[in-house]
Amino acid sequence: MKVALVDPISSGVNLAEALRERGVEPYHVYGQAWAGPCEADPGIGGKLLHEMFDATRAALQEYGAQAVLAASETGVALADQLSAALGLPHNTPELAPARAHKLQEARALERAGIPCARTESVSDLAEVPSVLGKFEQFPVVVKPVDSAGSDGLAICADEEEAHTAIGQLLGRRNMVGTINESVLVQEYLAGPQYYLNTVSADGRHAINEVFLARVEEWQGKPVLRGHHTLCQLSADERELVEYGLRCLDALGVRHGASHMEVRLTAAGPRLIETNFRMMGPLLPSDPYVSALGHSAATLWADAVLGRQAFDDHLARPYEPKNTLGFVQMRPPSTGGALLAMPGLDEIRRLPTFHSFIKLPQLGLEIPDALLTTVTGGGAYFVGPTADVERDMRTTWQLENDGLLYVTTGSVASR
Repeated sequence: MKVALVDPISSGVNLAEALRERGVEPYHVYGQAWAGPCEADPGIGGKLLHEMFDATRAALQEYGAQAVLAASETGVALADQLSAALGLPHNTPELAPARAHKLQEARALERAGIPCARTESVSDLAEVPSVLGKFEQFPVVVKPVDSAGSDGLAICADEEEAHTAIGQLLGRRNMVGTINESVLVQEYLAGPQYYLNTVSADGRHAINEVFLARVEEWQGKPVLRGHHTLCQLSADERELVEYGLRCLDALGVRHGASHMEVRLTAAGPRLIETNFRMMGPLLPSDPYVSALGHSAATLWADAVLGRQAFDDHLARPYEPKNTLGFVQMRPPSTGGALLAMPGLDEIRRLPTFHSFIKLPQLGLEIPDALLTTVTGGGAYFVGPTADVERDMRTTWQLENDGLLYVTTGSVASR
């Protein structure tokens, strides 16, 4: 089978690996923002730097593509457009704006009668008072309409904070390379946060993982400390899963991976946002398969290739035997360049430790430790739920005590 990946960066690298393990060398399409990775890519299965839509469509038609997949956030829109133009499996074209723009996403859910957070947009600072007047109370959440990695995300306690946060975002280039011509203002949702990850094929939605996230607020920003999968779902959590699947239907999702962030509020589950690709920034299959028997990448590859493993997974209830935990490691708040990583061996000795990803290089100065791009590295844990939770707490304590990393800033502050 011939498969094309659009922007195979971030967790798309892991999707490419899963396809290769199944005997498929994918064709890589890169947007202009990824000219460097495109040039460095050996392009064993073929590669293309996208410039004009018709030319890219013709190239994939000549290649004989049988599936075009979004391999990262920046590839979502183009992959869907190419799939539709080539007559390949794709999501509902009429709902493409709802999958590309968080404001339109909220409006699509409202039209479908699905409860969601009140969402408005601002394109000029003069609009701020009237837009904030539509909200019943503070705090509100301010964020770009199309970005990733918690880029620009702020929780604002009053109008002054909201005005400042919006002003800092308008006109700025965001993490996915577009200019923030408007900014989203959203109702703050109180309650535990979950990640619902799925793979869809012909409108059938398979559950990859249900994660419970640990989110704290630092400097007025929500900060992800980590997350772990749930082995057993409560009645409220089962309702949350069903709610998420209804959201996918309302947004026209029929094919591909989705990553949903949902809060379980006192009024029931409420969507924060949906990303129509695998969770990022990396999803190595080893810890996932060890804990769950599959990863998003392996499940998606099986779905695209029509393998029985996907149908078998779809038929089984969601009851993982082990828990997968992940801690996003962060440098000391004092900042500075990285000098040493003395805490890594302490983590390696923990009973459920599995592996690290994206460990930083010595000398690196992490620009924004509040992003969810795992610039400071991450640790995976696999085992029984209570044991994984214990080892995650130990890792957080090492970080809180400043024993994980040594930086020039932490040395200077002593």
